[in-house]
Amino acid sequence: MFDLSGPWGRVLAGTRLHHGPAMQSLAVDPVTHDLFVIQLRDPDVAPVEGNLCVNRVHRRTGLVQDWMHLDGFGHGYQIGAQHLGGRTHLWSEAGPVRKGFGTRVTRFPFLPGQSIDMSASVLLAPFSPVPGTLVCAPTVDPVGNWLTIRYRTTAGHFYARYAIDPATGKAATTPAATIAHPAAIADTFQGFATLGDLLYLYTGNPSASYETSNTHISIVSWSDPGTAPRVTRITALPGLPLREPEGLALESVGERVQLLFGFNGDAERGREASVCLYTSDPPVQGVKVVAGWSAITLADGITPHADQRLPRARLVSLGGSTQLQLRGSLGCDLAADGLIGTLPPWLTPSHPVRAAVPRNMAYGMGACQVEANAAGELWAYGASAGSRVTWIDLDCFSAPWA
Repeated sequence: MFDLSGPWGRVLAGTRLHHGPAMQSLAVDPVTHDLFVIQLRDPDVAPVEGNLCVNRVHRRTGLVQDWMHLDGFGHGYQIGAQHLGGRTHLWSEAGPVRKGFGTRVTRFPFLPGQSIDMSASVLLAPFSPVPGTLVCAPTVDPVGNWLTIRYRTTAGHFYARYAIDPATGKAATTPAATIAHPAAIADTFQGFATLGDLLYLYTGNPSASYETSNTHISIVSWSDPGTAPRVTRITALPGLPLREPEGLALESVGERVQLLFGFNGDAERGREASVCLYTSDPPVQGVKVVAGWSAITLADGITPHADQRLPRARLVSLGGSTQLQLRGSLGCDLAADGLIGTLPPWLTPSHPVRAAVPRNMAYGMGACQVEANAAGELWAYGASAGSRVTWIDLDCFSAPWA
């Protein structure tokens, strides 16, 4: 379904969550496509183990829209989402909490600005997949309609999947299948997702660079769990200063399916959340559109040319290389290097990329450099008081993106 060694895209670029601790996992509402990111609460605000914050993040801006607090639920290392009765319902682990992790699972509506605990009437009755469960967490397959629960007993880690009735949204009480965690996958566990017959497992430790990262996504067959897992090393976001894998989620967009995977970033500025994706879209004549044309937000004093195509950006994969492409024409009056616009989060590179583009001719200069940096900013370089830049054409901008 996904080419894990192929091109990847981006959803979030360094989002600051409502609290300081790291992102633990994520989920997407299958109808509204709202993105939910869960984290532990700040210790000085919620010193008791198991207290969580669910952030709803605006995908266009990458900013937290609102949040909800969960008291006594667990660690949040995996969540799932359903759309029921016109609103988002989230699956998460639930108390009693043991060593910081929930021992049951439950479902509840997302209630922005509210706090709930294990006595809340909005909770689906919490349950454990088997007696003696020590740790468990859920996720939802929005395509195949499966609830998958990962749990641990004294015998080890297991996965159980339950059919969801697409008409009512109710999960079966008896699992359709249960498999053991593969012994060959021993790295730090960071998330899981089910898509049809495939179970995706996300593992890895914090690292300072992608060269030293042991981040992997492994694929296990539900119907043939004895087959050796397919393991792929993940090298997305090579420019991220600190990278810790956190959370998997699936999103269905029309006929496409996207596998979202998260990273925590720079600890010095707070644990910023970055989210990447693989898409099921096949290449067309060797070209794969990773992210379609999206508007560039122009900086103050920068105007689009009314008779030209508006400034846009996209990602395409060609010959194994992902390229950031820009198009459109804009007016300006730059006498020095200057900010000309901002990319949306899903097009922001993890390190600066630059290309030469046409500009107004002045004193023999007919080109300038445009750079997209890791903050998503587009800068134009090459203007001076004696060689002012009054217009820029972005149509020939194409630069390797990562």
